[in-house]
Amino acid sequence: MHPRSTRRPVRRAVLGALGACAALAGCLSVPERPAPMCKLDADCDGGEVCEEGVCWGNPPNAMFAAVISPPSTRHDEVPRELPPFTINQDGQLGTLQLDPPVLLNGRVIAFCAQPTVDCDTTPIGATVTVSRSSQFHGGPGFKAIVNVESGAESFSIPVPATGPGDAPYTVTVAPDGARPLGATNSGPSPAEQVPPLRMQVSLAASTAVKTIELGGQGLPTISGNLGNVLGQGLGGYRVSALGRWDASEPATEVSTVAFTDATGNYTLTLSDGLVGTVELVARPMGSSQVPSMIGAVAPTFHLANIDALRSSTGRNIVTPVNLGNATTVKVVVSGVDLNGAITKVRGAVVSASGSLVDKLTSYTVADEQVTDDKGEVTLHLLDGAGIAGSYRMSIAPPASSKLSATFNQKITVLPAAMSVPVAIQLGARIALSGVVVDSAGVPLENVAVTARPSLRFLWSLDPAPQAFVSGLPVATDVTVPGTGVFVVWVDAIVDQVWGQYDLMIEPPITTRAPTYVKTVDFPRSATLDAYSVGNVTLPGVAYVHGQVNDSTGAPLEGAELKLYLTDPSADLCTEVAHAPASCPIPAQLQARNTSDTKGIVRLVLPRP
Repeated sequence: MHPRSTRRPVRRAVLGALGACAALAGCLSVPERPAPMCKLDADCDGGEVCEEGVCWGNPPNAMFAAVISPPSTRHDEVPRELPPFTINQDGQLGTLQLDPPVLLNGRVIAFCAQPTVDCDTTPIGATVTVSRSSQFHGGPGFKAIVNVESGAESFSIPVPATGPGDAPYTVTVAPDGARPLGATNSGPSPAEQVPPLRMQVSLAASTAVKTIELGGQGLPTISGNLGNVLGQGLGGYRVSALGRWDASEPATEVSTVAFTDATGNYTLTLSDGLVGTVELVARPMGSSQVPSMIGAVAPTFHLANIDALRSSTGRNIVTPVNLGNATTVKVVVSGVDLNGAITKVRGAVVSASGSLVDKLTSYTVADEQVTDDKGEVTLHLLDGAGIAGSYRMSIAPPASSKLSATFNQKITVLPAAMSVPVAIQLGARIALSGVVVDSAGVPLENVAVTARPSLRFLWSLDPAPQAFVSGLPVATDVTVPGTGVFVVWVDAIVDQVWGQYDLMIEPPITTRAPTYVKTVDFPRSATLDAYSVGNVTLPGVAYVHGQVNDSTGAPLEGAELKLYLTDPSADLCTEVAHAPASCPIPAQLQARNTSDTKGIVRLVLPRP
């Protein structure tokens, strides 16, 4: 690698100033084109080539991988991953051609135990998910999801062909278990009688339409009853089992779906190929679906540690008497604005939940509402002694809010006659600021700056706050013209864990500046209300380009090319307390852009 020479006159490629008429009403001004960097190869550093007024080449000495994605309008094309490669010294990526897709064709039906006796072979509705791990470490991989309508004779999903040494596709077929409104007392639909299916498929060529039969003989079942202490059944519950086909994956629904009637009885059939145990989850259906539950507050039941490979009966759950009765909690959310005035917070998401645990069974009551113009919500909960002391509340401010989030705050829940409003005043977030400058120290304008919680921050949190922080809207800003200043508002601490953020800095393509990520740690101070990172100097750049063609060899406009640095370090996995079992460290995105009308794609790579 060679630093760009300062001995040759090279004109800096920055965004031109807006025209003089920009301040006049009705006058449109557009950015000027960047000034040429060169006229001849001699104006560039060694190994670089002058084309289009740009010195192409002298790329970083590193291994890159790429993903080419067709435009959304080209349903006949599929993404292509390019395994690790080095970039030519002249910056040429060459011809980047999409491969012809192959088609996964199929139809979904429910298993019939006695095919000769009045079996319904009408195709059922289902969600088909096709996924495959990336061909390079930390890459995005491939995933496609198709919703198949009930009665559809076939579906067709285009996917990249499976080559020698490629991992097979994982195909998950989940039947449509949704029940029409008011249909609680009707018999089960075919989709409710069969569990999901997981299978591995290699596709070197398009398949003929394959019948995918969900369910089968000998699959494990779980049966039992939901009731109260008076021996009455509980109707209006949706019952299913959560489990895994792969121990390293998050739990997902792996059974048929049962809807209880007045008897409270249920029976589930588990999927084949499961590992470990499953958890039975019974959720009360919405009042619009079950008229008898209008105005009711009902717990969700969780029954854990059920063997996924054996049938079991008598899995009965009885609602404890100490869950109490329905009550309401009015919550008023306010915050301090930049002028020091206390104002009501509109659009904040307020959620509260409590639970009662009895051995392997737990009973959870939760509600979530969004604050109105007065900053108010009314939560619907249960007031019993067995659960009232367990309630915790979290508040997620609206996007771009300068107010901090609140996680897992204890609240008091009283009987309806004694209930009093709960006033919550949100604190201020940290004003994280800085100045984005290019490698020569010149401030850059119109640069998008996004602050995302770093993996180290997220994986230092327990699973519940980790999910909460992951769900918060990300903080964004655009640098100020003339100064390059940005300000994003972030939470300094969540659940006693200090925040760490990755600043994703994405300049406009016209600046010829690279995408860059800066990780920011705060000083550990409870009084901190603002923190400046000073100048964020973007690294030097290397310009590369290539030709994107579709699978027929024709130039492809609007295709996106992403370049990644490969082999991200996995050291973090052993340095944090709550990394996922598979510890997926994402590959480092270095540059992305879309191809022009001639299929040419131009990218700006950062130098180390």
